[in-house]
Amino acid sequence: MFRKWDKRFLTVLVLLGGLCFFPLALPTSHSVDQVVDPRFTAIPFQIGDWAGQDTPVDELTYQILETRNILSRYYRNSKEETVHLLLVGSSKDRRVAHPPEVCYTSSHYAILESKEGTLEISGNQIPIKHFVAQDERNPKDEQQVLYLYKVGKRFTTNYYTQQLQFAWDSLTRRETQVLLIRLAGSRGGPFQEFLSQILPYVS
Repeated sequence: MFRKWDKRFLTVLVLLGGLCFFPLALPTSHSVDQVVDPRFTAIPFQIGDWAGQDTPVDELTYQILETRNILSRYYRNSKEETVHLLLVGSSKDRRVAHPPEVCYTSSHYAILESKEGTLEISGNQIPIKHFVAQDERNPKDEQQVLYLYKVGKRFTTNYYTQQLQFAWDSLTRRETQVLLIRLAGSRGGPFQEFLSQILPYVS
């Protein structure tokens, strides 16, 4: 029993030790990854009943996320329901995948009803995290947010798990990419339905 736990403890220490060789997940202003993933540009504007329109990303956002590999697009269906799709990815720097909660709280939003779950897509159970963000300056303004991370072929909702996995893949010279998939919009929107349609394009 003790030997089994000793091995697990040693494995965690090795992973954490390896992570020390990578920069902390804090934004800097000295480098912005200019590479754009061709899979982002290949995502169609028309997906089933959903029609998309790109939204501009300001330079400050590029600098904070340290990459131009960002897709920001609003999709609308025939029922006038809208979903804001945000993809942020990098094959070089794990710092680009910031927790969405951080962005909302820094913009004066309170995080409400945070919970985790799974979504079955093509027979696979995909982990998702969901929360409601309420504007502290205008309580009537509430946004529903659903997100998950993708590292290589693996999905997770845990920020530290995806950071460690990306660091481990880099240490073992395994080709990988860290990707944040975030959906946002009005409360009660069909987010899970939309995610099941968009996920195959980023998988």
